[in-house]
Amino acid sequence: MSTTNELISLISTQEWDKQHPATAQDIQSLEAAFGPIPEDYKALLLFSNGGSLYGKKTPFIAYSVIEVLALFREKDLYKFIPQSLIFGGDGGGTIYCFDLRPDKGQQVFFIREEDAGYDPNAYSNVVFNGSTLTDTLQRIVNNEKLN
Repeated sequence: MSTTNELISLISTQEWDKQHPATAQDIQSLEAAFGPIPEDYKALLLFSNGGSLYGKKTPFIAYSVIEVLALFREKDLYKFIPQSLIFGGDGGGTIYCFDLRPDKGQQVFFIREEDAGYDPNAYSNVVFNGSTLTDTLQRIVNNEKLN
């Protein structure tokens, strides 16, 4: 099973707060701003443009494309974590990102918002580092505390 199918199967079996799917134009807007985005993230957006999963030790909120682009335009957090894509959070101050630096393979990382604002080398304040969105969501569904 591909990673993208695995991700959709995974959240479909949970109490996922499903939203309307993103459009191809939404995906193009993201890729115009950030370059290529991870395939499993693209699959998530095409299934549900934003959404959430609660009731786990690590809450998971995926922002809609409009929210992701609005954060990017503000630039406040991006000056501390350049070459990243903020795609969600836990609703309590932890933001969820993709590391878009060329040597990082679009890995997922979590960082506390207040730590990003105080440290010019905010990548040193990462509270969680995962390989893919699918792997990260699997760990959340398994009720691991990641943040």
